[in-house]
Amino acid sequence: ATAGIVLIVMLFTLLEHESLRDRLLRLIGGHDLRASTEVLNDVGERLSRYFVSQFAVNFGVGAAVWLGLWAIDLPHAMLWGVLTALMRFVPYIGVLIAAVPAVLLGAAVEPGWTLMLLTLTLFLVIEVLAAQVVEPLLYGHSTGLSPLSVVIAAIFWSALWGPVGLLLATPLTLCLLVAGRYVPSLKFLDILLGDGPSLTRPQRFYQRTLSGDAHDLIAQARAYLKKKSFASYCDNIVLPA
Repeated sequence: ATAGIVLIVMLFTLLEHESLRDRLLRLIGGHDLRASTEVLNDVGERLSRYFVSQFAVNFGVGAAVWLGLWAIDLPHAMLWGVLTALMRFVPYIGVLIAAVPAVLLGAAVEPGWTLMLLTLTLFLVIEVLAAQVVEPLLYGHSTGLSPLSVVIAAIFWSALWGPVGLLLATPLTLCLLVAGRYVPSLKFLDILLGDGPSLTRPQRFYQRTLSGDAHDLIAQARAYLKKKSFASYCDNIVLPA
């Protein structure tokens, strides 16, 4: 029944997509069509980049897990590879959900610990390479979301909609982030969810001075002076502060 409802809504949405787009533009800001169009284009580009990159990475990880488990002779290697590729769409905990049953199976089918340890090592190596090397190279911080906001969004949307909300957490939060960057009344969403600095460097200097946080002031100064001169630090940070 739910699948049928989704199918019907999707068909009518596709049939009236131009009208819905115009209505959304009017709702976002009919008085400024340029800004409204930029919002939709930005959301579309970010989501497209995110989905294509994520699908490519997840497919590659699933294939690598399948081949690796097949090489160490774990039963149903293809099943675990497919499960890993699907569960990686869930932020942070998806791989863990896929890896635990495979590791337990490795412990169950062989008397010793060799197969279990090989399975665990395989998942760890592949995930570390994918998360720390491949993903930053493919899309880096293209979403613009801070890591903390991704975790909180996953908790919020999963509590609201269950497993479906967990899968859609990042795209939905990304839409809210872009809306916050273009709609003045939603600017707080960009501040709360974005990965950019909330305060400028002079503002941070001034705030740390007010709070008497000498340790952070020195740390910021050292980080700045590694790249630029002391005169530049005074001109661009100390004097404006």
